[in-house]
Amino acid sequence: MRGLPAGTADRVVDRLWPKPNPFVNDPVGWIDDKLAESLWSKQREIAQSVVEHRYTAVQSCHDSGKSFIASRLAAWWLDAHPPGEAFVVSSAPTQSQVETILWREIERAHRKGGLVGRITSGMVPQWKIGKEIVGFGRKPQGHVNTEEAMAAFQGIHARYVLIILDEGGGIPKWLFDAADTLATNAKARVLAIGNPDDPQAHFAEVCAPGSGWNQIRIDGFDTPNFTGEEIPDELRELLLSPEWVKERKERWGEASPLYISKVRALFPEVSDHTLFSPALLRKCQANELPGTDKGTYGCDIAEEGTDQTAVYRTRGGVIREVFAVAGQDTDKTTGDISALLRKRGDVPAFIDSIGVGIGVYDALRAQGLPVHKFKASNKAIDPERFDSRKAEIFWTLREAMEAGEIDLPPEGEDDDLIAQLGTLRYFHTSKGQIRMETREERIKRGLHSPDRADAAAMSAIAAPAIALSDDRTSPPAPAAGLLKEEW
Repeated sequence: MRGLPAGTADRVVDRLWPKPNPFVNDPVGWIDDKLAESLWSKQREIAQSVVEHRYTAVQSCHDSGKSFIASRLAAWWLDAHPPGEAFVVSSAPTQSQVETILWREIERAHRKGGLVGRITSGMVPQWKIGKEIVGFGRKPQGHVNTEEAMAAFQGIHARYVLIILDEGGGIPKWLFDAADTLATNAKARVLAIGNPDDPQAHFAEVCAPGSGWNQIRIDGFDTPNFTGEEIPDELRELLLSPEWVKERKERWGEASPLYISKVRALFPEVSDHTLFSPALLRKCQANELPGTDKGTYGCDIAEEGTDQTAVYRTRGGVIREVFAVAGQDTDKTTGDISALLRKRGDVPAFIDSIGVGIGVYDALRAQGLPVHKFKASNKAIDPERFDSRKAEIFWTLREAMEAGEIDLPPEGEDDDLIAQLGTLRYFHTSKGQIRMETREERIKRGLHSPDRADAAAMSAIAAPAIALSDDRTSPPAPAAGLLKEEW
């Protein structure tokens, strides 16, 4: 190339035969160099596993930085591999998990590293370089049917494909199968990461010995705030804290499936007596019902102490907490519920009227407010199937959940309720009736009163039939000047 300006030949060679990115096999170095961020030991292990193994499964405790490392690996993948030859696909069980968790972190990494292209938001967030899409996130339920949904995760042809299945416990088997069809070449990688909530999910199979996946487990007690691993203070503040674990041990109990999953990063055992399986709870957490009717309140009244007074409201199958408080006297509780009913108009409330609850009920009834008594120990409406009203409403709640008629709070919004529902057990009497586990049986397992679960079940199931309450008379007319349609 005689006569060309100095350096032209080198530039031509570099363009025709570009040198490999120095970080193509070093995501940890890329994160340090490009983003000036630190990782802790398990995050580094995950990053190296993606380099060395085609399939990586990570069963993780809560707040271990799993979505953070997944997002950084997505950014590294697209930046370090040859332009036009790399692609990233991600999925998670819900739209919120896709868009506001993983892809929000991907966007932060993109902005912080000054990376090429742009990231769009919306139902299907995308990474675009020019007009070309090089990455996207999509929830598996975002299509008319399974065949259409599976097709949306196929048809991608790139030399380097990274598939990230975030919150892997909620990912259906067909999507794992779709990931397989994308990861056909030796350069492709699949990362499935999440809490081990459901032992019946396909995620449990890929985390089992002999699955062919490289498996990593992050026990809460192996995280830096328990081991003393040296990390920057700003990272330490984002990870699982001993205070949180202590609180969950006291509130959920070590036998709780949620504690086993969120703290110990183990798949909980589910017995034949489990009332609400992890799969059923997760299904209801992913529901998005409109919840537009006036609904009903359920109020479980506690004495002063560690048990909670819990009030829930169900509107069109959507169950949400109104308030829950421990150590409150019944006069204060009466005042709080009275104020609630006066603001919410003709929304009725079912009051647990065993023990201290009867005094709250009587006081509210005397004010002319729309309240009904509920006694869990009383005879069931269908005594051949159930030994008590409590067994009847909880079993009816289970049937409604199985029918897709219940919308539970999404993950992180009311984990105490999900934990309590997950601990409930049922048995059969000598007459073949369904009965709920007794308070004494729960105490032997180290579990507290399921106050939130009781209130939620009352709010969801007592409303369709006033006959389920002990108050067979018509409720009094609502007090004057009441407002409507508020949570």
